[in-house]
Amino acid sequence: MMKRYLYFMIMLMFLSFFSCNEDDIKVFDGQAQLYFDKFYMNALQPGTEGADSTVMSFFFYPDDTKTIEAEVVVNYSGLPLTADIPFTLKVIGEGTTANEDEYDLDDQYVFHARPLLEGQLDIQDTIKIRLNLSERLKKMEKGVRLFVELVPGEGIGLGQYERRRAVIISSYVAERPDWWKENGEVELTLLGKFSNTKYKLFVEHADPGMTMDEKMIEERPDLAIGLVLKFKEWLIANPGQKDEYGNDITVVI
Repeated sequence: MMKRYLYFMIMLMFLSFFSCNEDDIKVFDGQAQLYFDKFYMNALQPGTEGADSTVMSFFFYPDDTKTIEAEVVVNYSGLPLTADIPFTLKVIGEGTTANEDEYDLDDQYVFHARPLLEGQLDIQDTIKIRLNLSERLKKMEKGVRLFVELVPGEGIGLGQYERRRAVIISSYVAERPDWWKENGEVELTLLGKFSNTKYKLFVEHADPGMTMDEKMIEERPDLAIGLVLKFKEWLIANPGQKDEYGNDITVVI
């Protein structure tokens, strides 16, 4: 009876050990691969992940800013890393609308090796791509697009097809926020007609934390009104403000 019990316990421990190691292998097995965190095109399999771009705008930086950095997340799969992985990026001409003077790529990037934390299922690193302001960018409502692809070094492969490339959009303007809808409450009763210049001045001088949103407007209209009144005070103290169309910047309140 005792022998049968011991045999049962040994088998149980063996199966438990095998199961744990099998889980580890599932997470970190096969060829080492690099791939971007975002999908540059809709996923083919299983087909639920949608394409996404890294969007950067000079709008949110001081007026004298000439260069900004887009942070792009890169993922790694394979056995746990013991050394850094060098790689490069190449520009995909088809789909890229940015001129060569509107971006800078490093000669080489590095995916840094780091210890795997308990419970961690993937390894990520972040690279930075420099975007440069140009005179033509100031006049473009949609901005420009940079389309890049990972080029790993020897012994490193590329991961999921839909994540081998990345799209970075650089612009000088900001998209109209959802809470500032055309003919909506904010336009009709608070800030008036939207313009990029008005929005930039509102953020800089009344709402630097960009706290204004639909929830505030619906649940705390007093706070929203307070921000607009603060902006109005600044406009009164700084008369003659014009938007990008040459119109006087005013508010409804």
